[in-house]
This record gives sequence, structure tokens and C-alpha cells, in this order.
Amino acid sequence: MARSNIRINLKAFLLQWTGFFVLLSFLSLVSCDLSTTQGGVDRIMPTISGGAGEVLVVMDNSNWEGATGELLQDILKEEFPGLPQSEPIFDVLHITAASLEGVYKFHRSIVLTTIQSGLEPKIRFRENVWAKPQIMIQLEAPNGDRLKQLIMDNEERIQSFLVQYDRSRLTATYNKSKDPAIQKEILTHHQVRLAIPRGYIMDFSTDDYTSVSIEAPDLSQVIQIYDYPADGPDDLIVSKIIEKRNAITKAYVEGPRENSYMTISRMFEPIAFDLKNNDMDVVEIRGLWDLENGFMGGPFVSHSVYDAKRNRIITVDGYLYHPNQKKRVKIKQLESIIYSMEVI
Repeated sequence: MARSNIRINLKAFLLQWTGFFVLLSFLSLVSCDLSTTQGGVDRIMPTISGGAGEVLVVMDNSNWEGATGELLQDILKEEFPGLPQSEPIFDVLHITAASLEGVYKFHRSIVLTTIQSGLEPKIRFRENVWAKPQIMIQLEAPNGDRLKQLIMDNEERIQSFLVQYDRSRLTATYNKSKDPAIQKEILTHHQVRLAIPRGYIMDFSTDDYTSVSIEAPDLSQVIQIYDYPADGPDDLIVSKIIEKRNAITKAYVEGPRENSYMTISRMFEPIAFDLKNNDMDVVEIRGLWDLENGFMGGPFVSHSVYDAKRNRIITVDGYLYHPNQKKRVKIKQLESIIYSMEVI
């Protein structure tokens, strides 16, 4: 499919992509331990600890403070795309193996490194080792140089595994707490299922446009769903998606001033990705919005798909207004809803 003039490198692409089904396929190709059953009996496991977006790295101090630790931090702290200020993909905590006891063992996401003479370099991707739903990446090597090379060889796999699972874990939580009234409204008007949890309120809903949100004095966290006729799958191109978003938000998302409305920021070109999610070809767009004739702004992320059954384009879009605050956690929450999209 023809894309805009935006170029996407592989590393950036691996950060965005795919839903949980791709993660499961990925896990089947690597050495992993997905079982929480021993001797035919399900283990009762503690729940995870740690904050959203945290990764715990277990590594000896000498390697952590050297080139190996610097490389791993570069992977985990790469800049999160499409935010107005620089924020890392993950917050990173570091401990040594001697400290891996108690609450640390139950951390949500662990990168566990082991250096021991005679070990063959190996990477394993595991789930629910000491807690649930926990993920762990185990890296083993005979010395620091081989550990560094192992990390270099698996940079994209390490990053994408953590990002995908982090998102899927949140989507699973939202699926368990879906608001049935909102689900019914969106399904009726748009023939779309979304894992929108309780706490969101219905702002507006028609056959063309629906908006749900969480509102607070310093926060607007909004999911909007809209669809429109298409001439075919070739309409699923970035320029048309952007043009339509601007038209929709001009009509439906007003600012506090007269003739003030939302538009995609002209100062920062959006980033576009082609990906697969829930067996659908998706165009993902990330960027910044602001107000025409106004002073508000923030990040947004959207998924657009072509619905061949009804010959239309469907877009699920999440945008955030959270001034003077970090935005990564809130935009990840919107992402997790967007990635749950299913067209019925």
C-alpha cells in the first residue's frame, strides 16, 4: 500500500504493532514457559507488583554501570513516539541478584541476567514465573561481553515483547470490566466492539460519530469512533485519514472559544504505521492535536480499517488533554482500548 512520505525504521515499527495474537505466535517461536500448572494442579500465584510501565532489571553492578547496562537502558528507555514531551517507553528499576527477594520477585516485568562461566548465551521469554500476570526475559551468558552481544542480537525482540505484553495485559483488564451500556451503544451505531471499561461516560453517539470520555479538571481522556463511506481499500491511506479526522473533529470537537475546534497540529507531522491487529489491516497514526483559534493540545493515536462488508472506513481514535503532566501512562491506556477493536 502506498504510504505518505513518512519513513518508518524497523525499530520504531516493532514498537507499535500487532495485537495479542501476534504476541502468542511470537512466544511459540522462542523458548518460553507459559504454564502455571504443576503436577496437574493450578498454582495459586501472587498478583504482580510495580507501577504501570516499569521494568525491573536484575544485573550485577559492574555490567550495569558499563556498556552492557547502557545498551539495555537505551532499548528500554527509548523515547515513546508521538508525545509532546520526551518520555521513555519504560521506567527502569535496577537491582542485583542478591536483592531479588520479596516484593521484587513479584514485579510485573523483569529482565533477569545471569553471567556464569560455562553458560551458553541464551534468551528466554517467560510468563507467570513468580506472580501473575508477570513476564520475564532471562538472559544468560558466560561473561559480560557475550551478554552485551546477546542483548544486541535481540534488541527488537526484547523491546517488542515487553511493549506488546504490557498493552495486552491492560486490554485483558479492561475486557473484564467493560461497560455494557457503552458496548451496546457502540455496537449498535458502528458494529464495533471495544474494551471500554467502567469509568468512561457517553458524551455523544450517532450512526456517524460516538465519543466517550473520562473528564476531570486537569484531564480529558477521550475515545472517539467514526465511520464513513469508502470507494474501496485504497481509501485507507494516510492523507485521506488525516483529512477526514480534521473534518470530523471540526464538526464535533469544539474548543472553549468561538470558532475553536480540534485539528491535527501543523507543527509536527504525524507518524504512520501499517500493522495487523485482530486479523485486520490497520493504519495507525500517532501525532499531536491542537485547537484552531485556541490554546489547548495533546497527543492522539488512531486505528483505521477498511470494512469490506459495508464498504466503509472505520476509525477508533484516542486523544488526551493533560496539561503540564506526563502523558505516557494515559496514552497507553487509550492504546489498550484502541487495540481491542473488533469489527462485527
